[in-house]
Amino acid sequence: MLTIARRTAGLWWRTWPRLVALYVAGWFVRYWVLQFAISVGIDHGELWGSLIMAVVPIVRLLTYLGMFLVIRSETVALQHLESSGTAAQRGVIDLTLTAVLPFLVIYTLWKLVVADFYVYFTTVNITTVYEGTQDRVAAVVNHTAGAPLITVIVLAFLLRQLITRFRDRLPSAMMLLAVYFQVLWLFLTIQASFAALFGTADWIAQRRIVVWYSGIRDEVLSHLGALGRFYESLTAALGPLAQVVALSLAWLAIAAAVYGTPLTPTWQGGRRAFLGHRGDIAAARAIDRSRKTLQPRWQRVPATVQERVVEFLRGQLGMFGPIVDAGRLILHGGALPIAFFVLVYTGLVVLAPGNAYFDPTVTDGYLFRAVAVALGPHEWAWWQAFDDTIRLVIDAVIDPIRICLVAATYWFCVDQVRAQQAASGLEPDHQR
Repeated sequence: MLTIARRTAGLWWRTWPRLVALYVAGWFVRYWVLQFAISVGIDHGELWGSLIMAVVPIVRLLTYLGMFLVIRSETVALQHLESSGTAAQRGVIDLTLTAVLPFLVIYTLWKLVVADFYVYFTTVNITTVYEGTQDRVAAVVNHTAGAPLITVIVLAFLLRQLITRFRDRLPSAMMLLAVYFQVLWLFLTIQASFAALFGTADWIAQRRIVVWYSGIRDEVLSHLGALGRFYESLTAALGPLAQVVALSLAWLAIAAAVYGTPLTPTWQGGRRAFLGHRGDIAAARAIDRSRKTLQPRWQRVPATVQERVVEFLRGQLGMFGPIVDAGRLILHGGALPIAFFVLVYTGLVVLAPGNAYFDPTVTDGYLFRAVAVALGPHEWAWWQAFDDTIRLVIDAVIDPIRICLVAATYWFCVDQVRAQQAASGLEPDHQR
């Protein structure tokens, strides 16, 4: 734990001017892209502005990618890919394609995509309602997706698949278009599904299956007395905790995607490091029992179906390779160091949650509140004028620390794999 803290401080001290400069530059680029998308959406329609909005998360990804690469340039231990054959030739495009999937997982699951589109849609729709034509106002009020939006989603998805399938025959720069189309179809699908498919939170809560489940759960818990109250308290506490743990570990997946996993961490070694000797034995027995139970049933499945399922799973594992590699690597870090990382990461989120997740009811971290108290009361117009500037300064302080913490924890996990392989008499296997 002290190693992670010491390395985080060291990385920050050596790189903070460049990290802050990168973050501020990325913030301004993202801000002006967003403003341009809003302008296009107001003048030419929401769909056309959405085509530009897809660039916003790419700018954010490139900002964090640049910050990780600055840290790597200052740390010999994170430069192991440069001596591993073809991996040494990986450029920004390849790194971006590798990191885009775990980044989009974070961007989508923790609603950062909603944070960007919230500003875009509210500005465009409110302006359209007050200033637009009757047809455009009706489209906004009725939340109509329309055939053009569905067509663009399908085309973007198909183009993404085609570019990926024929990537060996295409120039490497074409892969940037693959990243753009990946983000575009995802964003537009979210846009189309929010009102048309999923509805609001109140709409979901009123569905029959949800009402039935809630009634049954409340009825059962009402008969359990103290045990029911304990269960409700436990689930209320574990829900946010699971989200925080998943959020922090997902950032380690991005670090693994950027830096690579040149060593070969194994599930068995990671399980032993994370659970200890006894826990490893118990987990191995449980896995063995599950294998003995499932294998006979799997063998009864027709061979053709088995081949298709295996082919599909291999394709998915290949797509999620960076996340799988990161999972093995994280386990080698051990339970206490990873718990320390999650705790510190959570503390940074509490201080400044802006770039970690989006929740309209939680917009201000404790750092912003402390700054507001220090500045004292002012007119509402004053806060509107300086709100973005204050948040930019806070995020420019916190985000470099967050990235250094992620890089230091990744570095620690790699060292644990190296130590384990050295103790086993194994040579590091340099591979992607």
